[in-house]
Amino acid sequence: MLHASTTPRGTASTHTGGRRPVRTRRLLSASLAALLTTSLLGLASQASSAAPRPAPVVGHDPVIMIPGMTGTPSNMNPMKSSLQTNGWPANRLFTWTDTSSMTQDLAKAAQELSVKVDQVRSQTGADKVVLATWSASTLAARYYIKNLDGGDKVSQYIGFAGPQHGTANNGCQWYVSCQQFASPNTPFLKALNNPSEAPFNDKIDYLTIRSTADINATPVDTAKLAGANENYLMSGPTAPNHFMIISNATALAKMRSFITAHEND
Repeated sequence: MLHASTTPRGTASTHTGGRRPVRTRRLLSASLAALLTTSLLGLASQASSAAPRPAPVVGHDPVIMIPGMTGTPSNMNPMKSSLQTNGWPANRLFTWTDTSSMTQDLAKAAQELSVKVDQVRSQTGADKVVLATWSASTLAARYYIKNLDGGDKVSQYIGFAGPQHGTANNGCQWYVSCQQFASPNTPFLKALNNPSEAPFNDKIDYLTIRSTADINATPVDTAKLAGANENYLMSGPTAPNHFMIISNATALAKMRSFITAHEND
């Protein structure tokens, strides 16, 4: 404990035992306190700068929109515009097809889709993507999810007018892909649809959209998937045909509402 000096004012202090003058000791104590405070502040600053920053808030998962057999990415522009008009950032919307426009073996198309998904994830920083597919590409996307690495990279699967169980309108079998969905019993579809038509549906949300006016993917229920969250049927005089379903306002509104409803699943 420090003690105050009792030496009369104006008289030099006498010291014994090598002890420092009181004033010197006070100055030294103040210096040590200042040094300690500075050190503690420095440590606090380092701790603060080293603390992990919260993850940035990410909006909608990127959407990859894929046309059907012989289609081009531009076929999906109405869908892309619909999403962008309703709040999806342009830099999270992608139209794409494989090198054969879905006319080759759909397993090969799925391999190319795997590359595209990884490219979109890298470009956007997103963990997962939404696949919005039409006609033949509905099958390539399911193959990718089931047999490649899509189970961990896809958050939602949306299939417009897909020949999920083959089609009676199959007069296109000069294309390999058409051979693969020419009937519900092709080796490709039998393998794809068993044991589950909606693979990884514990972590991927599935929506199918079909129309009674579709004469390409027939019968109409071929586009349904057992295990999907929702199989949406359009009927009545305003139901779209196979080619208009991907630009139909009602169908697109259904897609948007499904995406937003399941984004936090």
